[in-house]
Amino acid sequence: MNGKSSGTPERCSFPRGTMIFREGDAGNQAYMLQEGTVRIFKVVSGRKVTIGRAWPFQVFGELSMMDDSPRMASAIADDDCVCLVLDKDAIKTMMDQAPPGLSTLIHSMLSTIRAMGKDLADAKSALLDHGVES
Repeated sequence: MNGKSSGTPERCSFPRGTMIFREGDAGNQAYMLQEGTVRIFKVVSGRKVTIGRAWPFQVFGELSMMDDSPRMASAIADDDCVCLVLDKDAIKTMMDQAPPGLSTLIHSMLSTIRAMGKDLADAKSALLDHGVES
């Protein structure tokens, strides 16, 4: 990816098994999945715990672009994937144009989503420890 913002999303392919981004990375791009599936996971006690999947026509990786926090989870291509890459400038422009009340509401929701993602990963890890989930 060339990092230029032309206003038109770039199309990018990720072969199966490719790490698209890692938990803790800075988020400069979001992805709209066109083909394949992507697994979203967090690492808890050294174990990859799946907290979600992205399917065609879903967007993933958008949270860190909206609140400038590091990536809350990692994303890996479960299949050969094709995505449209959405750059941070486009999302920032949309956020800057939002009315002040809406922007505050969105940031509050993002905080809640991040906390829920951590809680979900911790709970799934505890279930794995007790042989309840595979």
